[in-house]
Amino acid sequence: MSDIAFLFCTFIVSMSCAIYFRITRKLQNRQSLYLYLITINIGLSAAFSLISNFIENTTVATGYLFFIQYTSQLILFALHQMLSPLYTMYVMMVNGIGLNKNNKFFSVLMAPFAVVELLILTNPLNGFIFSYDRNSNFVRGPLESVTYIVALFYLLVSFHFLAKYRHAISKKTTFSLIYFFAITIVGVVVQFFVPFFKLELFAESISTLGVMLSIETNNDNLEPSTRVYNRQAFAGENVRLIHTGQSYAVITIGMTNIRFFQRMLNYAALNEVMSNIADWLKSLSNDIRVFRAHPDNFSIIYLYSEPVDVDILVKKIADKFTEGWMYDTALLQINTVIKVAMIPQDFTDPDFILELTDINSDVEKNGVTILRSADLESITRRALIEHALRNALDEDLFEVYYQPIIDMDEKKIISAEALLRLNDPALGYIPPDEFVPIAEQNGLISDIGIAVFEKACSFLADERTKSLGLNYLEINLSVYQLIVGNTIQRFKELMDEYGISPNQINLEITETGSIGDSNSLKNAIKELKKIGFAFSLDDYGTGYSNLTYIISMDFLNIKSDKGLLWSSANNNDSKILITDTIQMMRRLGFNVIQEGVETKEQLDLVVDAGANLIQGYYFSKPIPKEEFLRFVKNFSFEDSINQ
Repeated sequence: MSDIAFLFCTFIVSMSCAIYFRITRKLQNRQSLYLYLITINIGLSAAFSLISNFIENTTVATGYLFFIQYTSQLILFALHQMLSPLYTMYVMMVNGIGLNKNNKFFSVLMAPFAVVELLILTNPLNGFIFSYDRNSNFVRGPLESVTYIVALFYLLVSFHFLAKYRHAISKKTTFSLIYFFAITIVGVVVQFFVPFFKLELFAESISTLGVMLSIETNNDNLEPSTRVYNRQAFAGENVRLIHTGQSYAVITIGMTNIRFFQRMLNYAALNEVMSNIADWLKSLSNDIRVFRAHPDNFSIIYLYSEPVDVDILVKKIADKFTEGWMYDTALLQINTVIKVAMIPQDFTDPDFILELTDINSDVEKNGVTILRSADLESITRRALIEHALRNALDEDLFEVYYQPIIDMDEKKIISAEALLRLNDPALGYIPPDEFVPIAEQNGLISDIGIAVFEKACSFLADERTKSLGLNYLEINLSVYQLIVGNTIQRFKELMDEYGISPNQINLEITETGSIGDSNSLKNAIKELKKIGFAFSLDDYGTGYSNLTYIISMDFLNIKSDKGLLWSSANNNDSKILITDTIQMMRRLGFNVIQEGVETKEQLDLVVDAGANLIQGYYFSKPIPKEEFLRFVKNFSFEDSINQ
């Protein structure tokens, strides 16, 4: 009776899986639907096998009882034969290849299954698949092996798609499918050679349970408050669809004033609003998947049939957000930016698509704004720059140029500013004011800052640099670097490695960047000063530093912003402001570096006001290391002034 026990356990396991799918509502996508059908199939197969085997094991069936036995066995064969193509379809849905196949493809794929099903259904007429002897014992038919051959065909098709599109899914998913396929194969082989040992269905139920637990139970991919898929799932889904050549739409719904409602409503109330929005979005179509890849955004992946379907869906979403969302008795008007990207026409890189959720548009209009292909070019540019930054770190493509700083009292070059430059092989020159904000937002600024610091240390350690008599080197420091725990330690390690002392380096922080109230920022600056670093305040005049703060920071240098200088030629107020600022800072005892000096008139203006350190194109543009070494060696103050 071991066969009965195996079949009973199979029924319990399979139906438990099916019930789990129903009560957890895990049928959002076709992938889950196919696994659900597999569990139902195995459960029903086990039930009919139980009936047939119970009769066979307890009595010699005749008449009505034999009819039940025979019919149960026939239904079992018909159901069980469906499992192989169902497994294949499941694999094709997991890696996404099945989403864009046409009816002709599926007709060809299902042809072997249709032939075998026809043999099974006509078995009462010809006995090709099975029969019963006079003692009601099961007898294999001459073509029963065809069912195994066809099952092997679908197994090979499954492995083919797994191998060909292995990059579309994670290694964990691939391993899980192969492992649980192996369990099924063991069960099939054992039962083929030992027919009375009913292990095949049990092995299939266990493998299905394993797949469900390892692939379908994806709580790690769910955003807990709204129970829609999270950023990780969004990224993975785009990888899967792009690697398998799908055409689909990505629609992101950015709520630009949601922070206001966060302050107005309590946490639970806002979660309820967001859950209502998520539920409404999920109800729009069976062909969409909803994600929350950013706290202020919902994202939709839509496997549309016709491009016009996307327009219809976007209009529904826009109309609903225009109408507003009710909470209790309040109507919430959520300002919304809807970004619509057609894949692969607009983007072919999954990382670019992820940028749709990261970048809140500068559009601050009330109501609903819809952005399409041409409006999303900035996202492509940003993503390309981010790729260029990562590549530059990996391939050591960053360069440091040096711009001399001239002491007007000593009439010589006493310092230089280390300035980062990036020439990307694909994008060409990328200005720092474009790539630095991106690096600060995505966290790469820390690694970039360390790379610059190391190149500067290498420059200072060069014997040729030492012979120039520079007092120190100015290095820009992003405040974002200071909140990374290991920045100071890495500075120490690099200085030790190159034999550099802190008094050879002056760290520049921008005016706006230096005014943070963060204790971690203040403590980092304090720690760097304790080590021996001096600081300069960069771009003074662009922010709102108060004098008390500037004095308390004990800056070595104050850098006067070049923008104010450049506007002074045509604006007398700017000329007065820059003159008064320089004079005030000099009276307070600070060195004043005037950057951006390009003409003799500008030079005379700031020197007459008291600026004692000059940096700008009038003397030299930023130049590479070797050129800088030659420039300083051959520098003549008189020749430069009289140019």
